[in-house]
Amino acid sequence: MSRTLWLKIGVGLLVLAVGVAAYQIIAPRVEPLPVLMTLPGVTLTNQDGQAYDLSQTRGKVVVLSLIYTHCPDICPLTTAKMKQIQDRVRGAGLATQVQLVTFTVDPARDRPAVLKQFAGLFHADFSNWTFLTGTSDQIDVLIKGLSLYVERVYYVDNTPVPETALTGPAPAGPYLVNHTDRIFLVDRRGNVRALTPGSRTDVDDALRLIQQIVQDRKEGP
Repeated sequence: MSRTLWLKIGVGLLVLAVGVAAYQIIAPRVEPLPVLMTLPGVTLTNQDGQAYDLSQTRGKVVVLSLIYTHCPDICPLTTAKMKQIQDRVRGAGLATQVQLVTFTVDPARDRPAVLKQFAGLFHADFSNWTFLTGTSDQIDVLIKGLSLYVERVYYVDNTPVPETALTGPAPAGPYLVNHTDRIFLVDRRGNVRALTPGSRTDVDDALRLIQQIVQDRKEGP
């Protein structure tokens, strides 16, 4: 083999090595997502009145939101974001790997039929999106397990008063519910790996995180 050919091979290998090194420096690095908490295990009731154990979501990536159907602002916005996420997940070919779950923080009023009607307003596809209610104790398991803030707000003399500020029994009549505005992204083992800001969620960012969790086979301890 001629000296010229060896020289060309050597130069080619040098260029390749430099290219690989440059790529490793400038290529975006995806940091592993932390394990923030674990999705509590509890059996609730879905929009069709059937028992739904959250442990049955194991093996899938879960997108979890909280709402109450009398909510005038945040909850409709959050649910609209969830619908966009569902559509994007389907478009990315991930519908069989991702389960959307929405639960109410107002179980006294949000019975299964009410949740089903609410879901219908957003054209939710129940094939991979479930709406859940239950007893107050069951919902409290989720509220406490996910470190959520949830508090009823009553009207006293036309003034909104949080439940903790009442000086007497809760008045009869309508009430609102103040609550955390958040969406949880949960891996296949039930570990919460990322949070998005609920009604203000950037759907592109959410899809990127979902794809990362889908591809992450280690998924924490």
